[in-house]
Amino acid sequence: MRQIVDLFCATSDGSPDDLRRCIDRGCPWDEPIPGMPSRSTPINIAAQYQRPENLAILVTKALQEGRPELLEAPDLSRRERPLNPEGRSPAYIAVQKGNPVCLGVMAKAGANLHRAVPHTWEAGSPTQALVDPDEECLPVHCALVETVMSFTTSMCLSCMKTDSVKVCSQCKMAYFCGASCQKKKWQSHKKVCKKIQRGADLVPLYDAMPKPAQFDDTGFISFHDTVDNDLGLEDGEREEEYYDASKQWEYYDLRTKSWRAYPKKINQGIEGMHNLYMSPRYMYKPGPHFDDAVGKEERELSTNPPQNVATNHVYYCHMIDHHIYTGCGRRIRRRVLPDA
Repeated sequence: MRQIVDLFCATSDGSPDDLRRCIDRGCPWDEPIPGMPSRSTPINIAAQYQRPENLAILVTKALQEGRPELLEAPDLSRRERPLNPEGRSPAYIAVQKGNPVCLGVMAKAGANLHRAVPHTWEAGSPTQALVDPDEECLPVHCALVETVMSFTTSMCLSCMKTDSVKVCSQCKMAYFCGASCQKKKWQSHKKVCKKIQRGADLVPLYDAMPKPAQFDDTGFISFHDTVDNDLGLEDGEREEEYYDASKQWEYYDLRTKSWRAYPKKINQGIEGMHNLYMSPRYMYKPGPHFDDAVGKEERELSTNPPQNVATNHVYYCHMIDHHIYTGCGRRIRRRVLPDA
């Protein structure tokens, strides 16, 4: 028990030397700490307590020992479980807390940043509830989310183009299609750029920033051709009277590396909420809903929760579609098409 207490204290509040001594004494650095409400591993705890130097020591140890799965070690607290049954990864927590140095550590270690796109923010101590960041913190949170999205899609941070983009020479995560877009976004990106680089420099195993996985197979629920295109029209009602096909919302599909139109029902919802004054988001759930016969436990462990529970939040300010159960995000855009 003394080793466990020492490891927790060294990880959350100790110096890097304190943590190294704990590891050298044989403390279980790669296991969830017993007695913690979140059942978190030391890597996750270092992210929660925003200790980038200790985080770098632990992820480097994990990679040296051939344990890359520890980079995705989830926080499975009871408080978080209803919101995210798969738990929050260390990279997700780094963005959620607005810590670019910790994000740099996780990115350089090769963590799955597809699942590091939070739709809610957290500030302060690890036990503090989710809050709206203040005017000083909010730009940092937004800049981190934009940088993660640019990194995972190889998409220009400003205009969302994917052709002829070059990575930022400092953070090695944000992409730009040219000097004009880089200048346009610099006031925002500079809040995190050098700090991400500082975190990346703490992980010396790789000379360059590892490329992210091309896509996450289970990050989003697939759309259903029938259900998600059903506008609920009564017999005799004409589609063109209720649906404006000229206002088209699209999402960027990493698998095909192309923009794809949302199904009609979801497109109508996104457009309708977008037209409401001061509406920040649209929430939806794609595909068919679970049958009532499905047990409660099975629903809670699924990324497809029971009927009337939204899985996706579309935020207009960032133009991102978030899956709130997996932590994944995808870029979206609105197009006005010529009248047919």
